[in-house]
Amino acid sequence: MRLEKPTQLLPDVVQPVTIRPLLPADGAVAAEVFFDAVHCGAADVYTLEQRLAWAGVAPDAAAWMRRFQSLSGFVAVCDGVMGGFMTLDSDGYIDLAFVRSQHAGHGIGRLLYTDVEISAAAKGIALLTTQASIKARPFFARMGWQVDTALVVVKRGIELSNFKMYKALI
Repeated sequence: MRLEKPTQLLPDVVQPVTIRPLLPADGAVAAEVFFDAVHCGAADVYTLEQRLAWAGVAPDAAAWMRRFQSLSGFVAVCDGVMGGFMTLDSDGYIDLAFVRSQHAGHGIGRLLYTDVEISAAAKGIALLTTQASIKARPFFARMGWQVDTALVVVKRGIELSNFKMYKALI
């Protein structure tokens, strides 16, 4: 795994983007990125009630700090600030893939995903899987993923639709 990817300038983003490995200390800022991505970025596909059930009423930095103690993945840094992150476990599961709403659609997810896929291939992972939100499904489809099953998950008593998706690497 590379320690840090050279800074890249995306065609439709003014500032350069640096991709680096995710660190346990990133949890608190990742909580803010997640909160923004759900409440602002997914507002067009999930109701307010669904977004509150999914992400709560405020970012929970302490919970994300605990969660990040055991995660690996990559962080996109845009103009000195975390613009997004994506995780990968040893079984090829992408549990978290979020980009700040202001950066959505500018290629940051693609940069993160490219490093995740390279990392998975280097570890000999043959199959990547995820549960993609309604918002994330088109992104994963553009990256060559297939929908396995449409799902309904329950968060805090509220139903949310998502999709079990996969991509074979070998």
